[in-house]
Amino acid sequence: MPTYIILGRLTLQAKRDPATSRKTRDQLWAEFQSKGLKFTPYTTLGPYDVITIVEAPSEELMMRYLMAAGVSGNIETTTLRAYSAAEADKFRSG
Repeated sequence: MPTYIILGRLTLQAKRDPATSRKTRDQLWAEFQSKGLKFTPYTTLGPYDVITIVEAPSEELMMRYLMAAGVSGNIETTTLRAYSAAEADKFRSG
């Protein structure tokens, strides 16, 4: 399953109302977990507030999730497609 790394910064809206922000996040996660996404979230220090590793069965589903998260107004994201060492080795040897 493809893996993605989401680097996130909370918006001012999320910082002003953290309870609502968490509720929205939890609802989104529940909706997209039921569709096959797997989330491993981390709260971080530094330029990003959160980093989430996501496994998604398809790029389309990942895009749907990112669009829904963006519409919430609580987070701004940068997303990276991540490859395991074994996946990267296939590119090199191919």
